[in-house]
Amino acid sequence: MRKKNWLLWVILIPVVSVFMSGGCGGSDESTVDSNTADTLYVNGNIYTVDDEFSKAEAIAVKGGRILYVGSEEIASRDYSGADTKVVDLEGKTVIPGLIENHLHYQSTGMMDPSITIDTNWQLKATILKNVEDEAGRIGPGEDKWIYSFGWNEESPYWNLNPVTFEPLDGVTPPTKEDLDRVAPDNPVFLERTDGHSAWLNSLALELCGITKTTDDPSPDPSAPWIVKDASGELTGIIKETVMAIAREKVPLFGTDEGKLTMYKKAEEKFLSFGLTTVVDAGASYDDIKLLDEAYKNGTLEVRAYEMLSAGEEADFIRDYGNPVKDLYDGKFSVNAVKVYADGSLGSRTAWLLEDYSDVPPGNTGSGIYTPDQLKTAVKQASDYGFQVATHAIGDRAVREVVNAYEAAVGGDELSERRFRIEHYSVVQPDDLDRVIELGVIPSIQGYFAPSDHTMAPQRLGERANLAYTWRTMIKKGAKIANGSDSPVENVSPFRGIYAAVTRQAAADASPAHDPEGGWFPAERITKEEALRSYTSWGARAIFAEDDRGSLEAGKYADFVVIDRDYMSCPDLELENIRALQTYIGGKLVYTFSEESAASRTARKLNGHRLQIKGECPDCARARYLAKNSVGNR
Repeated sequence: MRKKNWLLWVILIPVVSVFMSGGCGGSDESTVDSNTADTLYVNGNIYTVDDEFSKAEAIAVKGGRILYVGSEEIASRDYSGADTKVVDLEGKTVIPGLIENHLHYQSTGMMDPSITIDTNWQLKATILKNVEDEAGRIGPGEDKWIYSFGWNEESPYWNLNPVTFEPLDGVTPPTKEDLDRVAPDNPVFLERTDGHSAWLNSLALELCGITKTTDDPSPDPSAPWIVKDASGELTGIIKETVMAIAREKVPLFGTDEGKLTMYKKAEEKFLSFGLTTVVDAGASYDDIKLLDEAYKNGTLEVRAYEMLSAGEEADFIRDYGNPVKDLYDGKFSVNAVKVYADGSLGSRTAWLLEDYSDVPPGNTGSGIYTPDQLKTAVKQASDYGFQVATHAIGDRAVREVVNAYEAAVGGDELSERRFRIEHYSVVQPDDLDRVIELGVIPSIQGYFAPSDHTMAPQRLGERANLAYTWRTMIKKGAKIANGSDSPVENVSPFRGIYAAVTRQAAADASPAHDPEGGWFPAERITKEEALRSYTSWGARAIFAEDDRGSLEAGKYADFVVIDRDYMSCPDLELENIRALQTYIGGKLVYTFSEESAASRTARKLNGHRLQIKGECPDCARARYLAKNSVGNR
């Protein structure tokens, strides 16, 4: 019987094969279709950033994903059909779509020159002139708000004469009267560089419902949140929750339409720099719901990986059931929770193991939480199933975060969960070893090194050699994820790559001078490593290495055409790389034009190199709310 069955299958298999192939002598149309590209990109200098960092000449794309990467001959022979579109790359360089692993989506849009005027660490006289010019440009009206972010009355520029650059006589604090003189008929709302205070004119105060009889919610009467002068009159300065509530009266922030305007402006900037995926480092649940709807409707193109602000996990799980990944064809994920462990070096709120070097003894900064509270916050997010990403700049903060991670998730599971430390700025060697061993991901910002080199040595003294030790991290086995923390730094990934490779400031960041060979040049990383930090390593940091981060068959056709050869151009030219075209899922979403470049630089922001770095408003508010909700956890 067994012999008969064997003979029967010998007869039947060829017959079945004929029917499956569509008939005798016919071809398998489904196979042909599946191998026929929608578009072939040929004649390229393509860096795939695969495991071997191999190069290719052509990419075949179908249905938004890559069919083939390799030789032009094979691509044309095996993947081309009658309807296949062929694009000649004209020998230009192609790299994978870049992944920005730490920024603030909405705040980046808020800093677009079409939305804000330039007050960033400017002279007071310059700020007032910019407000006056904007009022003239947009005309009067209660609905025509003038907004900006970044003024600092303690900056070295504030009290200078705009003509001679000599110090002006006397103290010139910001007052509502200053703004009333230059823009009496427009509401003016200017946020300070730390995101904790705002400077308003009389019309804005009125529209925000703030008068001299308004109750001040500050818990400390000696530190009011509605600031008044000696006669009890409003100065125009409001702080903390008063500012946060008043901010919602500004149409830009208080309406879905205003918020979407900022998201769209941010996306335009991302695509112009070849960013195809961005990690939004801390968003409110309300904003996540707004983004979800925008992606569902196809309003936004860039892929977003959202970090939910700590404390809002229960609301999200109530509505979504679980953290979500890759909704809407990989465009939208909410898979992480952002926790804050400390503040910043610039404000001396980064949490250090030993005292700051530039102030009297006794100041080590501070944690947002106590160590036990931090463990509770981390475990809560972890138990809901989220990846945990914690802001930690000081070495004490880093140590406490690692302790909290170990307490929340034990053993090998911690490596699988891919918990992250954001910024990871000052790290003791033994804690660096712990991070590598536990599989915690360092999320770094390439431009922080040259940006901070005039400030960090003052704050840290001899400990400055523990800051931004990226070469050491990689040598020990870390796969770092890179980003900008925009709007704190310029969102350009090429600027971040340049800084990581050279440890030098950008050419336009004069007048300060870099140390010989860059700041701690031994910590420079290679071009290949820098590109990986924005591609393959960056993808791994968000659990997306199967779909993006390199140009390989099966992955999304996310790629960027740039204006020079990435690997052969001089290191000092890296910051000048220009994205010529950006593709997401095989769709062309950005093409360079001189007009678009001019509009992005029309009112340049963040131009002062010597600033003591502030924070984005999203960070400041999230940290404040976290600190004041500890008792509710």
